[in-house]
Amino acid sequence: MPARVERAWAALRANDPGRLAFALRLTLACCVTALIALWFAIPEPALTVYLVLFLNRPERTTSILLAAVMLGFVSLLIALLFPLVGLLADAPFWRVLAMAALSFGLVWLGSASRLRPFASSTALVTAYVLDLLGSLPAGELATRGLLYAWLFVAVPAGVSVVVALALAPDPGRQAGALLARALDAAADLLDLSGKARRGRVQTARRKLLLGMPGLLKASQIERTLPPTHADALRSATAMTMRILAAIDLIDRHPDAAARAALAAAVAPTLRAMAAILEAGGYPVAITDPCWPVAIPDDLARLIATLSDALAGFATTPLPPAEASPRSHGVFATDAFTNPVHVRHAVKVTLAAMSCYVLYALWDWPGIHTAMITCYIVALGTAAETVEKLSLRIVGCIAGAALGLAAILFVLPSISAITGLLLVVAGGMLLACWVAAGDARISYAGFQIGFAFLLCVLQGSAPGFDLVVARDRVIGVLLGTMVSYAVFTRIWPVPVSGAIDPAIARLLALMRRSANASAGARQALLTKAMAASDELGHWLDLAAFEPVSLRPADDWIAARRRLLARVERMESPLLLDRPA
Repeated sequence: MPARVERAWAALRANDPGRLAFALRLTLACCVTALIALWFAIPEPALTVYLVLFLNRPERTTSILLAAVMLGFVSLLIALLFPLVGLLADAPFWRVLAMAALSFGLVWLGSASRLRPFASSTALVTAYVLDLLGSLPAGELATRGLLYAWLFVAVPAGVSVVVALALAPDPGRQAGALLARALDAAADLLDLSGKARRGRVQTARRKLLLGMPGLLKASQIERTLPPTHADALRSATAMTMRILAAIDLIDRHPDAAARAALAAAVAPTLRAMAAILEAGGYPVAITDPCWPVAIPDDLARLIATLSDALAGFATTPLPPAEASPRSHGVFATDAFTNPVHVRHAVKVTLAAMSCYVLYALWDWPGIHTAMITCYIVALGTAAETVEKLSLRIVGCIAGAALGLAAILFVLPSISAITGLLLVVAGGMLLACWVAAGDARISYAGFQIGFAFLLCVLQGSAPGFDLVVARDRVIGVLLGTMVSYAVFTRIWPVPVSGAIDPAIARLLALMRRSANASAGARQALLTKAMAASDELGHWLDLAAFEPVSLRPADDWIAARRRLLARVERMESPLLLDRPA
């Protein structure tokens, strides 16, 4: 089995803490949204339900903010469009021109500003509603067309807010759970060394590194954590990073007997701390483990580091304050100077409008999902787009197969909305489980849900028309192919171009951290670890480059070796020890 497929299969089966709960919340939100969409006969209920996946995150604050900001943004856009609806309804040329202009503007806004999480989704909804104007009776345009556009977003946004407030965990609890998983992974590695457990420690470290700042910021926004508790969690994060670094070095030590003695001493303490954090508490009363006596001198220094880090949980010394980077407002610093943003908007709009023109010329409105797909799969680089397209194709095939099975064997016996909602719940639970997993597979979960919904939600009542399902799946595949052609042939952005600059930034950070004082070193190394994770992601993506853009295997292998050497320096530098 290829390594990439093996990693994806492992990510699919991984029952990470909180994953099932998140998948169940997503499924519930999808079912409630489907109920409202079917009850009020909103056009394209599948698209309305699908937006739920974009508006929810594992913790509640980000979910609520995403839903509120997207609803406000769409409401403002609809208010601006209202005077133009009457003019565009009976003027196909100007309607298509407006679709292209709005698509370009919204996609550019998503590329060049902080509106990235929902700008493309808004472009998708806006373009589809303008397309819908051409098929509605003239007297209903001003009200129904814009009402549908607002409901496409308002229903999933409102449901997401209610579900998040009622069921999603607060960010402070999530922060404690992140610390707990890191300590548990460290204890497991102490007990039994191995590649899988070392990988689990690296994953826990990455999630802690990338996830904790956002969780602490979210807790400050909703004021669920007193400042002293937030400071304690911030300090605990710094101490946990030192613990993980020390255990990384212990695991590499050649003396197996000494490693076993240390594991027997410290692993129970780490697990006890993890249990307290997982339960929502904080381990202030930590007793120093009974450290072994007869151990090598280099391990004795690591014991001193571990002892200090464990004591740091109780005394909560704050890491050195660092000046936060200056905010540049909504727009990126290069929003109006970097041509990449304009080119990205042109490519997405070109792909979407090409699909629109094709199904309009063919008089085949059933494949309108081609245009929708172009907004969903578009990413900045060719490699990212191809990776996402690959996951989308796999997900589309799986979701379509699941939807067709439901049409053939389940839906013909259903005559009430209750049975249809049960079918939606069953299919979306699988899709949401995949979407709630690792980034390697989450996009496939989105597409499983989209293809499944397109098959089973054909209107405001149970439908089992195979032609409708066939056309919608063909539309998804057509949009995928058009996007691939555009993003790999027109201004392709190779991911390999970002690798060498990322290496230069990483080496500069490592050099600065090596020469920094002990107080400033951890902050610099934290940035270096984030940079190394980003570089590893770029190197993984290089395999998805089209042949014309893909660097040679030797080129990629040399940079992987360099990255591995740099990562081996992180733990010694973090503990202020020679590599």
